[in-house]
Amino acid sequence: MNVIKTLPNKTSTDLTGKEGYAVKYDTSGIALCSAITDQAIGIITVGGDTESDVCVFGECVALAGAAITRGKHVIPHTDGTVKNTASSSQEFALALETGVAGDWVQIVVLGSNKTVS
Repeated sequence: MNVIKTLPNKTSTDLTGKEGYAVKYDTSGIALCSAITDQAIGIITVGGDTESDVCVFGECVALAGAAITRGKHVIPHTDGTVKNTASSSQEFALALETGVAGDWVQIVVLGSNKTVS
């Protein structure tokens, strides 16, 4: 089962064409992840100018920003793409395919294990 939510974009943030990118909550909506320490909530499936559809649980495709290895957990990269992690508290998905930067890879979004303080 996939859970896709329509969420408002951060004020003045157009996410059109950003399908496959990881997003986080921001004070006024969602925004692209911009650091490996960001708490990703999911992957954009349909980006829009004022709101976007986001896979918050289940299988979807993501854009690799670096090496991805099937069976490894992934974290957001500094540009909103995803990459492998050795050990991190920002893991939010599991890679179902192997790929390199620029590839579309199948992942399963499991939710972040980062504790919100």
